[in-house]
Amino acid sequence: MSTTDTTGTTADPRGVDDLPSWVRRSWVSVLVLGLLMLGLGLLLVFNLAASVSTLRWLVVISLVLAAVEAFATASLRERRWVGWLAGLLYAAGAVVAVAWPGVTLFVLVLTVGISLLTGGIVQALMSWRARGQAKGWGWSFAMGLLSVLAGLVFLFGSPLISVAVLAVVLAVHVLMTGVTLVALALAIRRLAANVAAAQRPA
Repeated sequence: MSTTDTTGTTADPRGVDDLPSWVRRSWVSVLVLGLLMLGLGLLLVFNLAASVSTLRWLVVISLVLAAVEAFATASLRERRWVGWLAGLLYAAGAVVAVAWPGVTLFVLVLTVGISLLTGGIVQALMSWRARGQAKGWGWSFAMGLLSVLAGLVFLFGSPLISVAVLAVVLAVHVLMTGVTLVALALAIRRLAANVAAAQRPA
Protein backbone atom coordinates (compact mmCIF):
# COMPACT_ATOMS: atom_id res chain seq x y z
CA MET A 1 0.00 0.00 0.00
CA SER A 2 1.35 3.41 -0.92
CA THR A 3 1.84 6.17 1.63
CA THR A 4 1.79 9.92 1.02
CA ASP A 5 4.67 11.78 2.68
CA THR A 6 4.75 15.37 3.93
CA THR A 7 5.84 16.73 0.54
CA GLY A 8 2.66 15.52 -1.11
CA THR A 9 4.40 12.84 -3.18
CA THR A 10 3.41 9.20 -3.03
CA ALA A 11 6.09 6.74 -1.91
CA ASP A 12 5.81 2.97 -1.93
CA PRO A 13 7.60 1.43 1.07
CA ARG A 14 7.39 -2.12 -0.26
CA GLY A 15 10.77 -3.72 -0.86
CA VAL A 16 12.77 -0.76 0.46
CA ASP A 17 13.04 -1.72 4.12
CA ASP A 18 16.85 -1.49 4.06
CA LEU A 19 17.10 1.51 1.76
CA PRO A 20 17.12 4.41 4.26
CA SER A 21 20.09 3.18 6.33
CA TRP A 22 22.05 2.19 3.23
CA VAL A 23 21.37 5.49 1.53
CA ARG A 24 22.27 7.49 4.63
CA ARG A 25 25.64 5.79 4.65
CA SER A 26 26.24 6.09 0.91
CA TRP A 27 25.17 9.63 0.09
CA VAL A 28 27.81 11.09 2.41
CA SER A 29 30.62 9.25 0.60
CA VAL A 30 29.28 10.43 -2.76
CA LEU A 31 29.08 13.98 -1.42
CA VAL A 32 32.65 13.85 -0.10
CA LEU A 33 33.91 12.49 -3.42
CA GLY A 34 32.01 15.20 -5.28
CA LEU A 35 33.48 17.94 -3.08
CA LEU A 36 36.97 16.53 -3.60
CA MET A 37 36.42 16.52 -7.37
CA LEU A 38 35.13 20.08 -7.18
CA GLY A 39 38.23 21.16 -5.29
CA LEU A 40 40.52 19.38 -7.74
CA GLY A 41 38.63 20.87 -10.69
CA LEU A 42 38.99 24.40 -9.32
CA LEU A 43 42.70 23.78 -8.72
CA LEU A 44 43.17 22.60 -12.30
CA VAL A 45 41.13 25.49 -13.73
CA PHE A 46 43.21 28.13 -11.98
CA ASN A 47 46.54 26.31 -12.21
CA LEU A 48 47.30 25.39 -15.81
CA ALA A 49 50.66 23.87 -14.91
CA ALA A 50 48.94 21.42 -12.57
CA SER A 51 46.49 20.51 -15.35
CA VAL A 52 49.33 19.80 -17.77
CA SER A 53 51.15 17.70 -15.19
CA THR A 54 47.93 15.80 -14.48
CA LEU A 55 47.56 15.04 -18.19
CA ARG A 56 51.03 13.52 -18.25
CA TRP A 57 50.43 11.38 -15.19
CA LEU A 58 47.11 10.17 -16.58
CA VAL A 59 49.02 8.91 -19.60
CA VAL A 60 51.57 7.21 -17.33
CA ILE A 61 48.85 5.52 -15.27
CA SER A 62 47.04 4.36 -18.40
CA LEU A 63 50.23 2.83 -19.80
CA VAL A 64 51.04 1.08 -16.52
CA LEU A 65 47.53 -0.39 -16.29
CA ALA A 66 47.74 -1.52 -19.92
CA ALA A 67 51.07 -3.22 -19.20
CA VAL A 68 49.65 -5.02 -16.16
CA GLU A 69 46.65 -6.19 -18.19
CA ALA A 70 48.90 -7.44 -21.02
CA PHE A 71 51.14 -9.39 -18.64
CA ALA A 72 48.17 -10.83 -16.74
CA THR A 73 46.42 -12.08 -19.88
CA ALA A 74 49.52 -13.28 -21.76
CA SER A 75 48.81 -16.91 -20.84
CA LEU A 76 45.36 -16.65 -22.45
CA ARG A 77 46.81 -15.85 -25.86
CA GLU A 78 47.63 -18.41 -28.49
CA ARG A 79 51.18 -17.04 -28.48
CA ARG A 80 52.16 -15.91 -25.01
CA TRP A 81 55.11 -13.90 -26.28
CA VAL A 82 52.68 -11.48 -27.94
CA GLY A 83 51.20 -10.57 -24.56
CA TRP A 84 54.62 -10.26 -22.96
CA LEU A 85 55.86 -8.09 -25.83
CA ALA A 86 52.80 -5.84 -25.59
CA GLY A 87 53.30 -5.55 -21.83
CA LEU A 88 56.96 -4.63 -22.27
CA LEU A 89 56.08 -2.00 -24.88
CA TYR A 90 53.45 -0.46 -22.60
CA ALA A 91 55.90 -0.49 -19.70
CA ALA A 92 58.57 1.14 -21.86
CA GLY A 93 56.03 3.78 -22.88
CA ALA A 94 55.33 4.49 -19.20
CA VAL A 95 59.06 4.92 -18.54
CA VAL A 96 59.34 7.32 -21.49
CA ALA A 97 56.31 9.24 -20.23
CA VAL A 98 57.98 9.70 -16.85
CA ALA A 99 61.42 10.53 -18.19
CA TRP A 100 60.43 12.78 -21.12
CA PRO A 101 57.19 14.65 -20.33
CA GLY A 102 57.50 16.83 -23.44
CA VAL A 103 57.48 13.79 -25.73
CA THR A 104 54.52 12.35 -23.83
CA LEU A 105 52.40 15.47 -24.24
CA PHE A 106 53.36 15.78 -27.92
CA VAL A 107 52.26 12.18 -28.57
CA LEU A 108 49.05 12.86 -26.63
CA VAL A 109 48.32 15.89 -28.83
CA LEU A 110 48.94 13.83 -31.97
CA THR A 111 46.67 11.06 -30.70
CA VAL A 112 43.84 13.48 -29.92
CA GLY A 113 44.30 15.23 -33.26
CA ILE A 114 44.18 11.98 -35.25
CA SER A 115 41.14 10.80 -33.27
CA LEU A 116 39.26 14.05 -33.88
CA LEU A 117 40.19 14.09 -37.54
CA THR A 118 39.21 10.50 -38.32
CA GLY A 119 36.11 10.60 -36.13
CA GLY A 120 34.97 13.85 -37.72
CA ILE A 121 35.47 12.52 -41.24
CA VAL A 122 33.46 9.38 -40.46
CA GLN A 123 30.66 11.37 -38.80
CA ALA A 124 30.48 13.89 -41.66
CA LEU A 125 30.39 11.16 -44.31
CA MET A 126 27.74 9.12 -42.47
CA SER A 127 25.61 12.24 -41.93
CA TRP A 128 25.90 13.27 -45.57
CA ARG A 129 24.86 9.81 -46.75
CA ALA A 130 21.81 9.94 -44.44
CA ARG A 131 20.78 13.48 -45.47
CA GLY A 132 17.59 12.31 -47.18
CA GLN A 133 16.58 9.79 -44.53
CA ALA A 134 17.40 11.13 -41.06
CA LYS A 135 16.25 14.35 -39.41
CA GLY A 136 18.92 16.60 -37.99
CA TRP A 137 21.61 15.26 -40.31
CA GLY A 138 22.79 18.81 -40.91
CA TRP A 139 23.72 19.31 -37.26
CA SER A 140 25.56 16.01 -37.21
CA PHE A 141 27.34 16.92 -40.43
CA ALA A 142 28.35 20.30 -39.00
CA MET A 143 29.67 18.68 -35.81
CA GLY A 144 31.69 16.29 -37.93
CA LEU A 145 33.24 19.19 -39.84
CA LEU A 146 34.03 20.96 -36.56
CA SER A 147 35.71 17.80 -35.31
CA VAL A 148 37.77 17.65 -38.49
CA LEU A 149 38.77 21.30 -38.04
CA ALA A 150 39.72 20.69 -34.41
CA GLY A 151 41.78 17.67 -35.44
CA LEU A 152 43.66 19.73 -38.03
CA VAL A 153 44.35 22.42 -35.43
CA PHE A 154 45.75 19.81 -33.04
CA LEU A 155 47.89 18.22 -35.75
CA PHE A 156 49.22 21.33 -37.47
CA GLY A 157 48.73 24.10 -34.92
CA SER A 158 50.89 25.13 -32.00
CA PRO A 159 51.64 22.14 -29.69
CA LEU A 160 51.71 24.47 -26.68
CA ILE A 161 48.22 25.77 -27.42
CA SER A 162 46.95 22.24 -28.02
CA VAL A 163 48.33 21.04 -24.68
CA ALA A 164 46.78 24.06 -22.96
CA VAL A 165 43.40 23.27 -24.56
CA LEU A 166 43.60 19.65 -23.39
CA ALA A 167 44.51 20.82 -19.89
CA VAL A 168 41.51 23.16 -19.78
CA VAL A 169 39.20 20.41 -21.07
CA LEU A 170 40.49 18.09 -18.35
CA ALA A 171 39.95 20.74 -15.67
CA VAL A 172 36.39 21.48 -16.81
CA HIS A 173 35.60 17.76 -17.00
CA VAL A 174 36.80 17.18 -13.43
CA LEU A 175 34.88 20.23 -12.23
CA MET A 176 31.63 19.13 -13.90
CA THR A 177 32.08 15.61 -12.53
CA GLY A 178 32.29 17.08 -9.05
CA VAL A 179 29.12 19.11 -9.59
CA THR A 180 27.31 16.01 -10.85
CA LEU A 181 28.39 13.92 -7.86
CA VAL A 182 27.30 16.60 -5.38
CA ALA A 183 23.90 16.84 -7.07
CA LEU A 184 23.61 13.05 -7.04
CA ALA A 185 24.45 12.90 -3.33
CA LEU A 186 21.78 15.49 -2.50
CA ALA A 187 19.23 13.62 -4.62
CA ILE A 188 20.01 10.37 -2.80
CA ARG A 189 19.64 12.17 0.53
CA ARG A 190 16.19 13.44 -0.48
CA LEU A 191 15.21 9.94 -1.57
CA ALA A 192 16.27 8.56 1.79
CA ALA A 193 14.21 11.17 3.62
CA ASN A 194 11.13 10.44 1.49
CA VAL A 195 11.38 6.68 1.97
CA ALA A 196 11.95 7.07 5.71
CA ALA A 197 8.90 9.32 5.96
CA ALA A 198 6.82 6.80 4.05
CA GLN A 199 7.80 4.01 6.42
CA ARG A 200 6.88 5.91 9.59
CA PRO A 201 3.43 4.98 10.91
CA ALA A 202 0.79 7.66 10.49
